[in-house]
Amino acid sequence: RRPSRASDLFAFKANFGESELAPGLLPVLAFAGGYGGMVIADNAKLTLACCIRRDIQQQCRACMPGTRAGEAVQAYLEESCLGVRQALRGARREGAWLSVGPIRPGIRSPWRGEGAFSIGNAAGEAHPILGEGISMAIQSAWLLCERLIAHRQQLMAGRAQSLVGRDYAQSWHKSFAPRIRMAAVLAHLAMRPSAAGVLLPLLHRCPRILTTSARLGGKVRRIMEA
Repeated sequence: RRPSRASDLFAFKANFGESELAPGLLPVLAFAGGYGGMVIADNAKLTLACCIRRDIQQQCRACMPGTRAGEAVQAYLEESCLGVRQALRGARREGAWLSVGPIRPGIRSPWRGEGAFSIGNAAGEAHPILGEGISMAIQSAWLLCERLIAHRQQLMAGRAQSLVGRDYAQSWHKSFAPRIRMAAVLAHLAMRPSAAGVLLPLLHRCPRILTTSARLGGKVRRIMEA
């Protein structure tokens, strides 16, 4: 088990009714020590989600003794992000804050040898700032199943595991490693408001950077092209 670190990220999520966020708007939140986003989901409910460093979360709770972690994080988000304050003005939370962590973004191993294949977060996890978790799980399963089906007879006979494993691992890295690295860059920029502040004027002058980032993040590229 890895030791606790100040930089460990914890994920939080809550739903709100009667928010003031416009439908179709998906704002990304950048604040010191974390990042997040908001979206109008099912039944016109606003979903507010974020990842926040362990040390910042501890500071939030220290500022609000006796308060639950999610409520302390919400207060920090409202203090740090004008858009959150505006969206939650008059809103009511529905249900409790949900949290999990620490999350472990990074590249792991899609093929471990001896017939052990991994998909989804077990193979590699992108920072949630890209919103690619479910897509990567489905797409990595597609890559693996395509190869398992093609070599079914050999695999059933106890052969071709290494061949399939190496081929799957190569395709996995080609398809997902750039997404994971891009997500890490964006996440660390978002967690440093001073860096994000420098980036925004650049995006206004050269909006094509967003298109390039979308390609690197896998947003406009079919997995079959890998």
